[in-house]
Amino acid sequence: MATEGAPLTTDTEFDHTDPAFARNPDERFKTLREQCPILHSPKLGGFWLFTRYDDIQNATRDPLTFSSAAGITLPPIGASVPLPPLEVDPPEHSGYRKLLQQEFSRGRMQQLEVSIRELTNEFIDGFIERGSADLMQEIADPLPAVVIAELMGFPRSDWEQFAELLAVMSKAAVEGDTEAGGKAAVAFFGHIGQALADRRANPRDDLLTRVALAEIDGATISEEAALGTSWTIVVAGFETTVGGIGSLLMHIGSDPELKRRLLTDGSLIPKAVEETVRMEAPIQGMRRTLTQDVCIRDTRLSAGDHVWLSYSSANRDEEKFDDPDTFDLDRSPNRHFGFGDGIHRCVGAPLAQLEMRVVAEEVLRRMPRLRVDDLDAIEFWSVQSRKPLSLPCSW
Repeated sequence: MATEGAPLTTDTEFDHTDPAFARNPDERFKTLREQCPILHSPKLGGFWLFTRYDDIQNATRDPLTFSSAAGITLPPIGASVPLPPLEVDPPEHSGYRKLLQQEFSRGRMQQLEVSIRELTNEFIDGFIERGSADLMQEIADPLPAVVIAELMGFPRSDWEQFAELLAVMSKAAVEGDTEAGGKAAVAFFGHIGQALADRRANPRDDLLTRVALAEIDGATISEEAALGTSWTIVVAGFETTVGGIGSLLMHIGSDPELKRRLLTDGSLIPKAVEETVRMEAPIQGMRRTLTQDVCIRDTRLSAGDHVWLSYSSANRDEEKFDDPDTFDLDRSPNRHFGFGDGIHRCVGAPLAQLEMRVVAEEVLRRMPRLRVDDLDAIEFWSVQSRKPLSLPCSW
């Protein structure tokens, strides 16, 4: 990377947490990619926005310059401890990553497929006879939360509490409500901390126990690191998958030709999963903090500056994707950033991909006439992650 260049002279009031922006981010990003691919916004404490695929890829693959250790959310979500491996830089990062890779390997996911399919059909059984339902409420919201709760060793009933606390923390971060966010964080981390303490005293065959008793680089994991790692698993295993499932069902239910092709050839569903993740980017982006001065596209950035890497913009970069605003089931290659990139690429991606595929398979099998009632009426939550707020459908 060069170290000299002309400073950017014009700030813009860009704010990815603005609900108006969330309704139609793609046109704004297209304009920014063309006119100002790297820009500075004074919002949210001040940060640089990267919109181009190559710039974002270079940043994700230079974790020592673009550090995660100072936090990855913008605005900060209010976690009271660091969140390994997401908020840990090399070389410490690799020990935490290895721990989670073992738990979310492709082989491990194959073992979970039967139980996820059974759970999917259990949810479908609860609403299919009505002929219409909000599929966010009935399946997209609860299924990933129940899966991750049971995988970790929490009782199934905990999923609603987790979802509620995470929603409060995210909303409080956007609104700057530190009191509400702090209370939710204390409750969330308190619940996880009690469970970890129980596993240290009474080990079981579950993920909580393996985190509580893990060794990282030859040393027993600290209580703080175990707490942060467990929080990372809950959020990574829940929030982004909710958006992925909801967005996939939205595309299937609003695109008759896509639905026809998937009904005719179920082997195309994994491609539909990847194209959904590219277009809707369940992980919208990540914050990084510069550890040294750099110059990119003749723009000078200083050590300590915050940078927002917009995965959602990169996924529609015209320099990398032909006709990027079109859902293309035959897109190849499809090297999107929907699960991030580099050493911090979402370790739970195999689980998210599995859940999205299984839900699509079972919904198409049991509800082949699925249709979205009013596509134009769908509103999105779109800050750190992206998801439809509701998805009224009929069949």
